[in-house]
Amino acid sequence: MNHSADNRQFPRLDPPWPSVKSFIPEEGAQMKSLSVFVKLPTIIFVIATCNGCSPAARNNIGAAISATTASSAPPSKLMIFGGEGHKTYLGCLSCSEYATDSIFNNYGDHGSRYSNESVWNHYSDYGSRYSDEGACNPYAYDPPVIVDSDGRFYGRLTLNVYHAQIGGGTRYHDWLANTVCEQ
Repeated sequence: MNHSADNRQFPRLDPPWPSVKSFIPEEGAQMKSLSVFVKLPTIIFVIATCNGCSPAARNNIGAAISATTASSAPPSKLMIFGGEGHKTYLGCLSCSEYATDSIFNNYGDHGSRYSNESVWNHYSDYGSRYSDEGACNPYAYDPPVIVDSDGRFYGRLTLNVYHAQIGGGTRYHDWLANTVCEQ
């Protein structure tokens, strides 16, 4: 199995907050001024002014502001836990390859294909195709969970597309199948 840095890149996901495109008024709208300020990652502040805009343009900007302030900031850290009661930390799913606890760090406990606490180890409970707790088992009953640093549950890291709690884990299915679980 090739564990080069390119193969371990985290799949790029669309952020759960509106993009800058959401703030652009529809084509043909007359604008005298528009200012937008966004502060990430903890709190999103949006201040927009649209003097001389059409009512439709103001509605688009207003809807974008409402959606932005209603949605939460992106999670600061997505983590994987497995085992009985999901008490075993399996690493950070959203950290760079240089973070010591990243699943993309070949030399860390959670990114090594030899570590028992790694989904990359096909002989461990968490990376096995045969373990009920294995991310690579397409029939796993209790695969690893994905949570953020506030404890919010995002789904399961699994190849089992029929798992009732896969949730946001579906975003990782192809990456898991083609990169982590390949043999």
